[in-house]
Amino acid sequence: MGESSAFWPNFVLSAQLAGAAVRAGSVVMSQSGPLAGITVIDLTRVLAGPYCTMVLLDLGAEVIKVETPAGGDDSRSIGPFVKERSAYFMSLNRGKQSIALDLKAPEDRAIFEKLLARADVLVENYRAGTMEKLGYGWAELESRYPRLIYAATSGFGHTGPYASRPAYDMVVQGMGGIMSLTGHPGGPPTRVGSSVGDITAGLFTTIGINAALYHRNKTGRGIKIDVSMLDCQVAILENAIARYFATGEVPGPIGARHPSISPFEAYQTADGHVIIAAGNDKLFAQLAEAIGAPALASDARFVTGPLRNENVEALKQAIEAALTAQPTAHWLRVLETAGVPCGPINNVAQILSDPQIAVRNMVVSAIDPVAGELKMAGNPIKLSAFEDPASRGQPPELDADRERILQMIAESDDSPLRIERLTRAERDWVGALITERNGSTIFFSNGKRHDVRDCPGFVARKGDKAVGLLTYDIEGDSCELVSLDSLVDDKGVGSALVEALCAFAQSEGCRKIWVITTNDNLRALGFYQKRGFRMSAINCGGMDENRERKPGVPLIGKNDIPLHDEFVLERVL
Repeated sequence: MGESSAFWPNFVLSAQLAGAAVRAGSVVMSQSGPLAGITVIDLTRVLAGPYCTMVLLDLGAEVIKVETPAGGDDSRSIGPFVKERSAYFMSLNRGKQSIALDLKAPEDRAIFEKLLARADVLVENYRAGTMEKLGYGWAELESRYPRLIYAATSGFGHTGPYASRPAYDMVVQGMGGIMSLTGHPGGPPTRVGSSVGDITAGLFTTIGINAALYHRNKTGRGIKIDVSMLDCQVAILENAIARYFATGEVPGPIGARHPSISPFEAYQTADGHVIIAAGNDKLFAQLAEAIGAPALASDARFVTGPLRNENVEALKQAIEAALTAQPTAHWLRVLETAGVPCGPINNVAQILSDPQIAVRNMVVSAIDPVAGELKMAGNPIKLSAFEDPASRGQPPELDADRERILQMIAESDDSPLRIERLTRAERDWVGALITERNGSTIFFSNGKRHDVRDCPGFVARKGDKAVGLLTYDIEGDSCELVSLDSLVDDKGVGSALVEALCAFAQSEGCRKIWVITTNDNLRALGFYQKRGFRMSAINCGGMDENRERKPGVPLIGKNDIPLHDEFVLERVL
C-alpha cells in the first residue's frame, strides 16, 4: 500500500500531562480514576461545560482549561467572593489547569492546535456556529484529528431554527416546560432552586463523552457530541410528558406532591413538615398503622393507588390530622421504624452537616493561596477500584499553567523518534483504524490476501504520540510490506519504519523485501525507489468491490485515474 500523510494523533492515550506539577508554590494533584490518561481541552465557561469537565476530572481525566486572555471564564467575576476570589468559579474548576489563549491570534492558535493534537476530548459551550467561525468546526477537527472527541453543549444544539440563539439556565427552564410544573397552583412563575438547565446539560454531555470514548476504543475514531440545554429539559419532564400524551391534559404546578402517587409529598406536623413517600399499597398500610390510623388502609377512598390519587386532598387531611399531634422528629423515628420512606426538609446548612453526607465524603475541600481552604460538593460517583479523596486540586489562576504546558508541548516536539513493535492490542486497534479509512481490514496484493489484524508491525512514536505505523508479512525467505502510513507530514517517519523493517527482516533470514503500489500513487512509487526498491513486475488489471483480483476491470483511484496496474517493488537484503 502507498504511504499516507493523514494526521492521526494519539495512538496511545496521552498521559504526559498526568502527575504532580508545581503551580504557584503548591501542587497540581495527579488524577486517579477510570479516565486517568485522558486529556480534555476545556473551552467552556460559567456552568454547563465546566460542570461536565469537573465530573470528568473527578473521574480521573486531566483537564486543561483554555480561557480568553481578557478576564478568562466569566464565572471568575460571579459571586459569592472569598477575599475577592469567586467561590462559584473555584468550586467548579478546582484541579483544572489554565492557559490563556486568543484563538484569533496566529501564535495562540498554533499552541491550541498542538494541544488538540495530543488531546482525547475537546469540550466547548459556545453558541452554535462559533467554532466554525474560528476554523475549528467539526469538519475541520475530524479531518485533522480523527481520534479527537468533540463535545458541544449549547442552548439549543447545532441544528434547528433556534440553533443560533443564546441561552442561559433560566431561559431553558422557562422554554423547556419545567417552570410550568414548579411552584403551587395559582402562584407566580417559579424557577427550580438549582440551575437544572445547566447541570443536566453538563451531565448529559459527560455521559456522551464516556460513550464516545468507548466507541473510539472499538473503532479508533472520535465523534461529535451535540447536546442542547433545551433538549435536556424536555428529557427530564418524564411523568409530565407521559400524562400529557396519555390524557391530552396540560400538566401544571401541584406544589410538593407527586402527580401520580399518593401519599407522596410534604405533610404538616406539630412543628414543621415531614416528607412521606408511600409508593404502594403495602407501604400505605404500614404508614396507616404507624401513625395510629389503621382504618385509612381499608377506607374505600384509599384502598388502591389510583383511588388515593383521586382523593389526594381528603387523604392529606386525614394523614395530617394524625401527624399534627407530634413534632417532626417523633414521626421520623416512628416511620423509619415502620419501614416507611420518609425524611425531613433540610436547609443547606442542615444537609451539609448531616453525618450521612460526611461519611459519603460529599463535602470536600481545596486550598486556594489567597482565599484559603474552600469547602465544596464532592463526587457522588463512588468507584470500588479508586479512592475518593477528601481534598481536590487547587483552583487555577488565569494562565497559571502556561509555562508548564508550553514546556510539555516543546518537549513533545523535540522528542526523539522511537520505533517499537506493535503489541497485540495495538494490532486490533490498527485494524479498526484501517477499516475506517479503507472500508476493510483486508488487502489483496500480488494474488495474496492480507488481514492487517493478523499482521505484525511496527509503530513510530515521538513522546507518547504515534506518528507512523507499518505492517508486514513474512513467508519463507521474503517479507512483504503490507501497509505503511505516516501519521504526520514527515517523510522521515516512513523512512525510519522501512529501515526498521529491513533490518528486522534480514535478522529473520529474509533475502528480500517487497511491496505493492498502484499506478495512481506515483508519490509512493518514488518514495520506495529512493529507498532502494526496484520494479520487479507489473500486474495488469483492477480489483472488484471485494478488493479481489479481477483483471481487466478498472478501479477508479486518485484524480480519477483507473487502477489498471499494480507495481511490484523489491529490495534485496
